[in-house]
Amino acid sequence: MGAARGGRVSWAVAAVVFALSACGGSGVATPVPDPGAIVMEGALGNHFVASGQASTVLSRLRIATHPLTNLARPAINLALVVDTSGSMDGRAIADARTASLALLEQLADGDRLAVVVFHSQTQLLVPSVVLDDETRADARRKLGGMEARGTTDMANGLRVGLEELLRNFQEGGVNRLVLLGDGVPNDAGPIAALAQAAGEHHIAITSLGLGVDYDETIMGQIAQLSGGHFHYIENSSAVASVFRDEVLRLQRVVGRNAVVTLTPGPGVRIDSVVGQVISQSNGSVSVSLGDVSEGDTRDLLVRLTAEGRRAGANVELIDAVMSFDDAVVGAGRLERRVFLGAKSTASDAELTTGRNEEVERDAARMMAAATQIQAIALARGGELEAARASLDSAATEARNRAAATNDQYLAAEAERMTTLSGALPSLASPPAAQPGAPAPAPYEFSDDAPSVVRRSHERSMRAVESAPQGE
Repeated sequence: MGAARGGRVSWAVAAVVFALSACGGSGVATPVPDPGAIVMEGALGNHFVASGQASTVLSRLRIATHPLTNLARPAINLALVVDTSGSMDGRAIADARTASLALLEQLADGDRLAVVVFHSQTQLLVPSVVLDDETRADARRKLGGMEARGTTDMANGLRVGLEELLRNFQEGGVNRLVLLGDGVPNDAGPIAALAQAAGEHHIAITSLGLGVDYDETIMGQIAQLSGGHFHYIENSSAVASVFRDEVLRLQRVVGRNAVVTLTPGPGVRIDSVVGQVISQSNGSVSVSLGDVSEGDTRDLLVRLTAEGRRAGANVELIDAVMSFDDAVVGAGRLERRVFLGAKSTASDAELTTGRNEEVERDAARMMAAATQIQAIALARGGELEAARASLDSAATEARNRAAATNDQYLAAEAERMTTLSGALPSLASPPAAQPGAPAPAPYEFSDDAPSVVRRSHERSMRAVESAPQGE
């Protein structure tokens, strides 16, 4: 997709002042060696480009981690923001209470926790506190009293949660907001700017969509804009396990505030970073990855256009720099660099032998996933026919490629796109009646269409984070 970020938001907290690291008795800080926990590797879809003509170039950047022993547990500054609107009444709010209490017990003494609930209004249920026996007992009592009522003031819920995190920002720790929502916000207008500002202030948001009535496009954007993660929770009984997994992820963070900046070479244009939200500045493109935990693997698929060169010319395609704060030994802000270049050729044989089929496969799978995310957003925005046409075209392309390469995963993905196309009308408003014409028939879709859409959205969000490796 590759849509540029935009929008700003004013904060009640004016600024976050970062403390300087303490120096030793000599007044000179001793450099801490890079622990090498995070690596970044680059690969091209082809080591050659055709001479004398513009070429599309695929490049893959893979961010991964090395296994570690005796990883120090970082300080955690967490805000839990929970939808307690009327749609949560019954089993959902009961499971949300149980899950929130379980999350509280998984945090350690010395961690910070704030809890915000939103319904017709937003309530700061637990102002950010350092957990100990007394504050934990008070939080437990307040969480047990959560009840469902009213509408869905999600924007203000996010705002209050972020303000609590900023007010108590943990330099050298992990600052995270977890958002649980099951409905459509009263006013979605401020949400994108809030999520972007969270990312700029090094606060990743984990967004959890519960059930089949939430707006998956908004919840996915919140995660991407802030450098966080998105999860679809079909049954509220699974909320507790997702909360547990999120706390475990926080405890295994090896790099914080990771950003990858891509700078194209002369005569090269970055067309997109497949499925990612990007920011642009002076010809470079940046993607926020948020925090990196031990065991994570993230892939960025970059589509480039390189202008034609003479045969034999070296083509400088892209410089990639990932910067992040080390969370293993406190080595400060670190970098990983990758340069990718190709050679221009007039030889069809070289263009054939230079192909990297793994990168081509990953790119095809990621583009299929990105198309599904985009189609869901189009349908929700009222462009149903454009969404379905996009899916139908992508499904045909996926089938053709799957047949040519025997890619069973992509063949299955083509069938999923066809199924999704049939489910998209569940997102659309009924057809509008024309003056003087008979009322149009309503859109038809199966009873499980809402679940089909949400499952497709979550699977596709996972795929654009890291190209699926299954066969």
